[in-house]
Amino acid sequence: MTGTLVDLPIADYPPAHRPTTRPPLRPTLPGSRHEAGLSRRTVWKLLSAWTALWALVHAAGGGYSWHFFALGGRLLPSPAVGRGGLHLYAAHPELQFGPLTLLAAVPLRHLDPWQGRVAATVLLTVMGLVVLAGLVRVREYTDRVHNSLLLLTGLLLLPVWCELATHYAHLDDALALAFTVLALLAFRAGRPAATALLLAAAADSKPWALAFGVLLLALPAAQQRRSAAVFAGAVALAWLPFLLGDPHTLSSLGQFTIHNSASSALRALGVTSSATPGWDRPAQLLLGAAVAHVAVRRGRWAAVPLAVLAARLLLDPETYPYYTAGLLVACAAVDLLTPDRRLPLWSAAAAGFYAVEQLGTVAVSPGTLGAVRALYCLSVLAVLVLPGGQALAVRAGPKPPPSLGRCARVPEPALVRTSARAGPPVNTAGLRCRSGWRRATSRTAAVRQALPAGELARENTVGLNRPRRGRGTRMHPAAVNWLPLPARPAVSGPCPPPRV
Repeated sequence: MTGTLVDLPIADYPPAHRPTTRPPLRPTLPGSRHEAGLSRRTVWKLLSAWTALWALVHAAGGGYSWHFFALGGRLLPSPAVGRGGLHLYAAHPELQFGPLTLLAAVPLRHLDPWQGRVAATVLLTVMGLVVLAGLVRVREYTDRVHNSLLLLTGLLLLPVWCELATHYAHLDDALALAFTVLALLAFRAGRPAATALLLAAAADSKPWALAFGVLLLALPAAQQRRSAAVFAGAVALAWLPFLLGDPHTLSSLGQFTIHNSASSALRALGVTSSATPGWDRPAQLLLGAAVAHVAVRRGRWAAVPLAVLAARLLLDPETYPYYTAGLLVACAAVDLLTPDRRLPLWSAAAAGFYAVEQLGTVAVSPGTLGAVRALYCLSVLAVLVLPGGQALAVRAGPKPPPSLGRCARVPEPALVRTSARAGPPVNTAGLRCRSGWRRATSRTAAVRQALPAGELARENTVGLNRPRRGRGTRMHPAAVNWLPLPARPAVSGPCPPPRV
């Protein structure tokens, strides 16, 4: 008999099964603080130290691009200085980020340039850990993340994040990625309006994040139109004051171009112009949105950021190393949100691509690097478009409960199947309800969402979760087990409010 080990107080065992001493059991719940190996707290301590180490590596040339954001934060609240205010984008088209990034940079204008740069790099560096924690929280709506998977993913992601945050201090990309992770969290929680607003915030931080709006197509059909209207309205609301304040804003931003690098994938695809072609930016959005749409249609909503960012790297004329940080975040999302994933395969491939690019600048020609870049991005897009790859499919929203209609009271305790070493079955009498948690009579076990009486229910069971002060035992989804329920008729009654 296999399953989760549940450590009970000795007094809870029947006399015939009561041990003479407390059984020395070690729980095996994935991701719990008692999981075999490193605990979750130890993993976060290691990842924090790893981040600090790489931040020190990049500290010498830290804040390389912060002057763009310092300029925008200084000019936005000062219309009379250097054509700032609503004329900002028309007068300074080199500021290729959204209005929300400008607002985020305004508070730091009260510091002197050096202090503002240091404060920005510290905040952005810490944001990498917050983004990773957000991805873990998205996964734990269904089950726990193995500590080994979290550790390996963080070891691959955070060094590249420090390239973006500490060395370049690109506030726009960091905000776009952070808002996207929050949007995934709201989407997983079943909050369509919050999802649309957070995706709009990402697009208002960096324009290429506009294609992330395809994630709204993964919502139920009844919620898609309203969510799309909220998304479009929030995006327009941020840009409309600048468009109305200066009619040259849109044309000025559209005419700004950057150099087409010799090692870009765009040159490897045959585009040899010296500057950004006029069709390039719209093509990035359309290609990313098209691949993301295919991924959503096949249930791979977690791969939407990966599709958008792979299209961006494929068609972007520049090859800055911090571009790969967004790609690593998208790959980490796929790795952490894929069920039964033990190794961060996508993150490892993206980190290998980053290492090849960094080392290849001194070993191979720019044309070869461009070909490698194009090959990698095309491979990622092909994997997302071609049929198969069901391991990426992650269902949106919380796991639906059985169709009970009204809350059903279980007159007799249910039985949790545990390991033979765990002693007798755990007493888990309580409530099962469509919208609520199931409270158990035992202090150390909780069961959620049982099937009708007499059937075998595949359940998420959790042990060793002590109740918080003033609240009942809260279930954290974990290992999957089978529950035989008593064949007794259920007594209908009004549903109590959910305990979340």
